[in-house]
Amino acid sequence: MKSKRTLAPVLVLATLFYAHSKAAAQSCSSTAGANSAGSFSTITNSGALFSWSNPGNAQTLDGNYATAGTTLGIGATGYSDYLVIQNFGFSIPSTATICQIKVDVQRSASGLGIGASVSDRSVQLVQNGALYGNDLASGAAWPSSDGIATYGAALLATTWGGSWQPSDVNNPNFGVAISTRIKEGVVGLFMQGKINQVTVTIIYDPNSLLSITLGQFSARPANGNEHLLTWTASATTAGGNFIIQRSGNSRDWQDIATIPVAAASSIHSPSESSMSSYSYTDHAPLQGANYYRLHLVSADGRSTYSTIDEVTMENKMTASCWPNPCVQTIHVSSPQPVIRVTLKDLQGRTLYMRQAAAPASDWQIPADNLPPGIYFVQVGAQTLRVLKEKN
Repeated sequence: MKSKRTLAPVLVLATLFYAHSKAAAQSCSSTAGANSAGSFSTITNSGALFSWSNPGNAQTLDGNYATAGTTLGIGATGYSDYLVIQNFGFSIPSTATICQIKVDVQRSASGLGIGASVSDRSVQLVQNGALYGNDLASGAAWPSSDGIATYGAALLATTWGGSWQPSDVNNPNFGVAISTRIKEGVVGLFMQGKINQVTVTIIYDPNSLLSITLGQFSARPANGNEHLLTWTASATTAGGNFIIQRSGNSRDWQDIATIPVAAASSIHSPSESSMSSYSYTDHAPLQGANYYRLHLVSADGRSTYSTIDEVTMENKMTASCWPNPCVQTIHVSSPQPVIRVTLKDLQGRTLYMRQAAAPASDWQIPADNLPPGIYFVQVGAQTLRVLKEKN
C-alpha cells in the first residue's frame, strides 16, 4: 500500500471549503478583481506546430497582442503551445471560501479566409505550476476583431472542478494556460490567434470561519489492510462533529464515521496548547484508491471541509501503453485510476504533462510531432517505456 497527499497540506483549515460541496449554501458576496497577470511564459504542448510570440502583451488592454500563428496546407489543422499567464496578485483572506474563478480573455484572429477558423484547443487553470482541473475550451471561432470570452461563469463544482483554497489563488504560480487551434480554409494563409488581455476574477464567501480550527489531516496505511486517519483540532465550544468521508474517485463521497468535537477549554489549561488529537481507523477500505476528507460541522451548524488525502491499496495489475511502437498517439491504460500522466525523453525532460481534477484510467498523449526515439511515460508510481516511430 502507498499513501499520497493529493494536495499540499494546509496547517490551518478552519476556513477551507471543498469545491464539490454545498457551494450554493455559501454567501458568495465578495469579489476580487478583475486582475491582470504579472508574469507570462510558454510551455511545450506535445504535438504543437507553433508557439506564442510576445506573451507579455497579454497583460494590458492596449492593442498589443500575444500571437500564435502559422501557415498550414489547405484544409489542414494545427495547434499551439500553451500561453501561460500567472501571478495575478490576489490576497484572498485565508478565512474565505472560493466560490467561483472567472477568466476573461480578450482575443481575435487574423488571416481568416474561406472555411478557415481559429478556436480554442485548451483552456485550463494552473495550480502549483501544473495544469489542473477541467478543460473549458470552447468550439466557438475567435472573431476577426477583439471580443471577450468568459470561462468559469458558474460555481467551481460545475466548471473548473477540483479543490481550490485561498492559498491556491494567492500563489504567484496560480494562472491560466491557453492553447489555440488553427484550421486552414480553401487557401493556405498565414493565420494568427491574438490575445490582447487575460484577467481573472475571484468570487468568494468571506464569512466561512467556524468555531473549529483544524490542524494537519492525514491518512496512511496501518496494520494489514487498515487505514489510519489522524488530525488535530481545537474548538471554542463543544457540540460539533467531524464527519469522516471516503471516496473511490474523489467526486462521490460516503459518510463512514462521526467523531464528536471536544471543547478545547474543557481539556487544556490556558497555558497549554489548545489543539487536541483525533484518530480513526478504516477497517474495510476500498480496493484501489481511497480518498479521505473531513466534513467539519460546528455547534452553530456552519460547515466546511478539510483537504483530501489518499491511500492506495496496491494492485498487482500494471499500467500499459499502446501501440508500442507508436506513431501519432500514445494510449495509456491504468487499472488504478491516476490524476496525472507525464511524458519524458531520455534526458529526463518533461515534454507533456496532464493533470485532471479527478482520477482517470484512460489517457491519450499526442505523439505525432515527436522525433523518433525512446520515451518514458510516468503513470502514478510506474514508468513505462515507449518507442516512437517515424510518421
